[in-house]
Amino acid sequence: MDSLINLIKEIKLKKEFADLPDSLIENMLVQYLEKHSILIENLSAKQSKIIVKDVRSKLRLLTGRFKKTLKNRGEFLEQDSIEELLKTHTSTSERISFYPKLKKIINSLNVNSILDLGCGLNPIALASPEIRYYASDIKKEELEIIERYFKKNKIKGRAFVYDLINSEEVLPEADLCLLFKVIDVIDPASKKRGRLTENLLLRIPCQKILASFATKKISGQPMKHPKREWFERLLKRLKFDFDILYADNEIFYLIDPNPSYSK
Repeated sequence: MDSLINLIKEIKLKKEFADLPDSLIENMLVQYLEKHSILIENLSAKQSKIIVKDVRSKLRLLTGRFKKTLKNRGEFLEQDSIEELLKTHTSTSERISFYPKLKKIINSLNVNSILDLGCGLNPIALASPEIRYYASDIKKEELEIIERYFKKNKIKGRAFVYDLINSEEVLPEADLCLLFKVIDVIDPASKKRGRLTENLLLRIPCQKILASFATKKISGQPMKHPKREWFERLLKRLKFDFDILYADNEIFYLIDPNPSYSK
């Protein structure tokens, strides 16, 4: 156990991982050790170094792909430079021109509460005093700036750490759940793809779900097949109704988990 704790501490020495929950890193370490049949009690210094490097790489894929820079975030918030603040996060920066349409879509659903999973900086673009907003992420840095924004703008709700991969904790009930560019990250292509997504969708205590996926590769090139057919098959198997919306860089699925009830 001490060896595992020491590995977690070593991984978190890098500033980019310092605010991640220990539980997330522990689960990733355990998976890595099991996959490579490594007994943690017999680790050499060389093995520990390799494990720390490999797990950091996996964490970077999970947490670092959306962050551009933390520089000047506090100043942007105090000066109400919202667009500049949104530009400090990759996904929200790409979504700036589409946020007005997103707000219209949300307003058309007559929601009084939102649950935003893997929120990034979405709440800064979408939250309003009329809607209770529950914002969750695994990055405390994101949540700290959101909490400051909520307080400054009298937004009802809260920001909280939540690990979508490992946590089974009960989520707050809301009218609408947002899952923007989250599913491809937590449930990447593999033979087991869809199991984690299905478990998550069934646990979300919301009347509607709005999930999005990127339509461009990390290189910036458009995907040949931006629609997620595996996701659509999953929704059909669960008997969830859905509509598809398109933006410049994303495809959105507006999902009704209880179609018979809503009709």
